[in-house]
This record gives sequence, structure tokens and C-alpha cells, in this order.
Amino acid sequence: MTNKVLITGANKGIGFESARQLGHKGWYILLGARNEERGLAAVQQLKNEGIANVEWVQIDLNDLASITNAAAYIRENHSDLNALINNAGISGDMHKRPLDFTLDELKAVTEVNVYGNFSMIKAFTPILSKNQGKILHVTLPGIGAGSFRPFAYMASKASLNSMIRNFGYDFKKNQISVDIFGVMPGGIQTDLNDHMTGWMMRTLPEGTKSIVDVLTDGKSHQGKILSRSGMAGSLTKHLLKQVNIFSKNK
Repeated sequence: MTNKVLITGANKGIGFESARQLGHKGWYILLGARNEERGLAAVQQLKNEGIANVEWVQIDLNDLASITNAAAYIRENHSDLNALINNAGISGDMHKRPLDFTLDELKAVTEVNVYGNFSMIKAFTPILSKNQGKILHVTLPGIGAGSFRPFAYMASKASLNSMIRNFGYDFKKNQISVDIFGVMPGGIQTDLNDHMTGWMMRTLPEGTKSIVDVLTDGKSHQGKILSRSGMAGSLTKHLLKQVNIFSKNK
């Protein structure tokens, strides 16, 4: 059976690189993107690289109707879907102090990173449960390390991480055959951070490999938030590790 994955926000960055790496491993790629032109361009780029089994699916995490329509399309045409990578997200202004944020700015980030991901879980769990599927969320610690403290981004991801843990507990308790978890791949150079460089940052292919490795490791990570090495542990332990590294290199 061919593995089949839906990836949100897959026309660029981590989402696109995940599609590329999994496509080269023989996975069928459902490339989720809001914009048709950019989505189809990304599909064509992958096909130019020899990845034949790839198609665009319109998904906008700000638009519940698009999520519902995508789920209906996949239920009808790709009922064997066995993986979902919830990658799409927005950061808000990563340099603003907390008090400088407006409520509308905080809401905008939360609506995508929390409500959008919640809607994706609700819509696709019935499909994935029939195939003992996986839902992987690309995330980060909900508490800053060193000088990296993007307020709205961290607040939304803290909520997302809590949601992942609670869904994992519920799925296990109620014997829902979906493995849901998060992966914190660490600093990756993307347009989200203006391709930031430095000792904490990895290239896009390097960072994305952490995500792909966890998805394909054949293990259950139910309700866990994993570090970039694939090791499970509390967010506190992960954060302390990052702070210690930062202190040594300061």
C-alpha cells in the first residue's frame, strides 16, 4: 500500500520540503495550500523533480468551509489517507513586546494556529482512524528560550501543545486509532523568520528531516511533544536544554 499524506501550508517552507522528502520516499502527496496558483506551481515543481504522485488540495485554516470541503474531497477520492502534517501557521510580529500587541493581532494568530488546527483534527480524524493514521503537528515550546520570545506565536503554540496532549489522552482512552503528536524541529531557516542564521538555526532540508524521520519511524508517539531529535519529554526539559545551550554560547 502506498503511504498517503496531506500537508497544510505545503506550497513553501517546511511544508514544501516535507512534501519533497516524503515524495522522494514514494509517498503520495496531497499538497495543501490556500492559493491555487501557488499550490499548482509547487505541485509542478515537485513533478519536475520526478515526484509523480502529487496533487494540490485547497485548504485555508482561516476558512472552515475550505477544511470541510477538503475533507469531503479526500474522503471521496483518497479514503486511504494515513497521515496528516498540520504545518500551516502564522507567527505574527515576532519582535513586538507583549503589551504592544492588539487583541485583533493576537486573535489572528490564534485563529490559524489553534482554531485552524483544531478544525483539521476534527475534520480528518474520522478518515485517518480507518487507516490507523497519524497526525503530526509542527510546533515549538510555549515558553521562550534566551532572547527568542515571540509572544503571539508562543502563546498560540502553547495552546496547540496542550490540545495535542489532550487529544492524545482521549484517543488512547477511547481507542481511536489515530496517533496524534507534535514535533519541535528547532530553529529552521524559512521566510517566517527572514531566513535567520546563527548557531541555533539549521537549513530547511536538515530541519525538515527531523519531522520526516519521526513521521516514518514506525513508532507510536500518542499525545507527545517531541524535540528535534525525536526524543519525547516534557516541554520544560526541552526548554531547559535550550536555555543551557544558549547560556554556554552567549
